Amino acid sequence: MEEASTKQTSLFGGFVEEDKPTLTFVKVYEEVVSEGDQFTMHPTTAKFNEDRGCLTLIDANKNQALTVYFEHAENARYTSTPDGVRLGRAVERCLRESIDSFERLEQFFKEMSARLHIVHMGEKGRRWTVDLV
Repeated sequence: MEEASTKQTSLFGGFVEEDKPTLTFVKVYEEVVSEGDQFTMHPTTAKFNEDRGCLTLIDANKNQALTVYFEHAENARYTSTPDGVRLGRAVERCLRESIDSFERLEQFFKEMSARLHIVHMGEKGRRWTVDLV
């Protein structure tokens, strides 16, 4: 996803790639399973993949990533509201304005210092909230 960076290691121009920690991809349905379960992340950037119809949020401080889809896969087992739609609605509630494109949603997480919080509310399911920090 990110390009490897290099740094000079000697006065004579020797370069080596810096090791970057591997991202751990979080699955909301595994993190927020039962009533009261919670998950929080502070995305530092985001990347929209138009071909796959998904947005990946990255928290570089925790080396975590979360990918959300906006439509169900053809062979989807469940057909509740996709997590990408839940995320988009949470951002709209935070901003108190409509988001008119995937690029605008991506831009929000790249430019704003935000916190994503997901909590399991029992029978009501998972509640997604976004607030500015």
